[in-house]
Amino acid sequence: MSVKDRKKWGRILEKWTPFFIITCTFIGAVLGSFLAYSFQGEFPYEVLAGGLVATIILTVIQVIKQRRKRDNLPEADERVIHNVFRFFTYVSHIFLAILFIALAIFTLLGNESISILYLWLFFFSYIWIAGIGALIIKRK
Repeated sequence: MSVKDRKKWGRILEKWTPFFIITCTFIGAVLGSFLAYSFQGEFPYEVLAGGLVATIILTVIQVIKQRRKRDNLPEADERVIHNVFRFFTYVSHIFLAILFIALAIFTLLGNESISILYLWLFFFSYIWIAGIGALIIKRK
């Protein structure tokens, strides 16, 4: 692939990749709704409605973002990408270490089972902390 082709495809991918991600997210919401329907017997319309609203909001934000962009500068350079990668690496390892230490402590205390609610809370706190931290790291 020549440099000219790479630049052409780079511009196309830079423009359409966010829309592909948004579309795949909506497809995931639809598939999740159908899976919930097949396992539980009741179709979760709220998941489908929430996915549709999120898709519309994200599409509008992306269109506005692309319309406002005037220059050809990339969103992030190599240093920012490296910092975000390091941040995700550290956060994931720290959360895994906390999870294993907590499981060891619960086991040593004699608990045979842990409520799944605590695992969900831990999982969603990981997503929130990693997401907010990545936004902060990307802006520096």
